[in-house]
Amino acid sequence: MSKFAVPAALIAIIIAVGVVAYTLGIAQSEKEPVTTSAPTPTAIFVSSSPTGAPTTTPQPTMSKSQVTENIIASVTSKNYAALEGYMASQVSVILYATECCGLVTAQKATEQMSYLNGGTPPWDFSLNSQIAQKLINADPANFANKIIGIASNGMAVSFNLNSENKIDKIFISADYKLIAP
Repeated sequence: MSKFAVPAALIAIIIAVGVVAYTLGIAQSEKEPVTTSAPTPTAIFVSSSPTGAPTTTPQPTMSKSQVTENIIASVTSKNYAALEGYMASQVSVILYATECCGLVTAQKATEQMSYLNGGTPPWDFSLNSQIAQKLINADPANFANKIIGIASNGMAVSFNLNSENKIDKIFISADYKLIAP
């Protein structure tokens, strides 16, 4: 066997895997496009009042369903930075059974969400799932009336939305069984 046969075979396999992954990605994007980026910020119109002082028009709030869709897309794609535009200026982040994190900036909250990279897809965001119901019953403060996601390996996350449908609390557990055995 030639000393080039094994490396050449490995390169061919890597190229084949890349082509298949690319093809599947294109096919998937044609079936159901998923928005994984933060929304384009709505313009804030500045005008002058009769006294000459600038005034601002407040931005409209996103609906709960729009924010929920973007949370699901961001978690499943691991594009957490896309959620920054959906967060309050200060977010309570709790990594269960750790001393992290408390009240942090939206940017710091998205950085802490990298902990979710340990979650094995697919994620289940159904509130009617047996696990979601167990979590709600075991810890209503962190799961009742929240957006709940559970990875197939048991990692759990919940998001609380404030009155403006902005994320103001994120609760992450490495395994839901730590909360609801």
